[in-house]
Amino acid sequence: MKKLLVVLAAAGLLFAMSSCSKECKCKYYSDGDLKSEKTITKEDMESLGFEKCKDMNSTIELLGVKTEVKCH
Repeated sequence: MKKLLVVLAAAGLLFAMSSCSKECKCKYYSDGDLKSEKTITKEDMESLGFEKCKDMNSTIELLGVKTEVKCH
C-alpha cells in the first residue's frame, strides 16, 4: 500500500513540472533510493506552468515515506 502511494505521489509530481531549457532531467527518489529518471521537454514544462527546472524540485512525506523529485 505504501509503495503504491509513493508511486502515485511521484506521478502527481511529474505532471506538475517544467523549466526554461529545451529539456529537464528529473530523478525520483523514495527514502533516498533512486527509483526512476525522466526527461521532460520544454513544451511539457510550459504546459504545466513551470519556467525553470529547479521549480519542479519537491519533497513529500506520506505515511513515513519521503519522496523527492530533483530536476536539472
